[in-house]
Amino acid sequence: MSYQLAVDIGNTRTKLGLFKKRELLQSKELNNTDISKNNLLFEAYEPEWAIVSSVNKKVEDELELEKQCSNLIRLTYQTPLPINLLYQSPETLGKDRIASAVAAHNKFPNENVLAIDAGTCITYDIVNKRGDYLGGAITPGVQMRLKSMNDYTDALPLIHWDGQLIPKDIGNTTITSILSGVVNGCIGEMNGFIEAYERQYKKLLVVLTGGDANFFEKALKNGIFADPNLVLLGLNEILLHNCD
Repeated sequence: MSYQLAVDIGNTRTKLGLFKKRELLQSKELNNTDISKNNLLFEAYEPEWAIVSSVNKKVEDELELEKQCSNLIRLTYQTPLPINLLYQSPETLGKDRIASAVAAHNKFPNENVLAIDAGTCITYDIVNKRGDYLGGAITPGVQMRLKSMNDYTDALPLIHWDGQLIPKDIGNTTITSILSGVVNGCIGEMNGFIEAYERQYKKLLVVLTGGDANFFEKALKNGIFADPNLVLLGLNEILLHNCD
């Protein structure tokens, strides 16, 4: 095998990773409004295989990945995986959650591992040391919570969090009170889920990814591993599982 391309197409943004076997050579993230088959930047490598996880058919069609690579895998719940899906409704399971779980298990084989993706939603996904994907939880992310408070009230303003500030526990304005409730609430939620899962799965390891991962890595208790490319790594591992 020469090169592989992993593509994660979300609702508003797309991430791409160029691999040689398990080595991530390059990665890129683009707004979906800016993406086209002409700005993949990986054409010179002529990747032999590609895998795509997509929730946006329009962007997927624009990329024309079939013309970029001779072998293309479209990830679904029926794609053969290097972990065992024990989810009761696998057809509804997010492809990014599958990829994160695969990457977390590959990163820490023979360990109980929790993958947390802090993005538009915050997802929690457990894989036990036998490689069984058990499920987890889904909650609103920071920006979704802030937007919901504005959408469902007449008086509360729409606030855009910069992804850096850890608010004080006691807000002394409406804006700082909202930020305290939302951001510190997410921190408390994450710590609560981690502690709950640790009671059930001994020596649990935690891997954090997503757009807000860098912030939460610093805000959470020690022992968290952060990897911004967890989904791409998981997609590549699924690709290798299907073409080796």
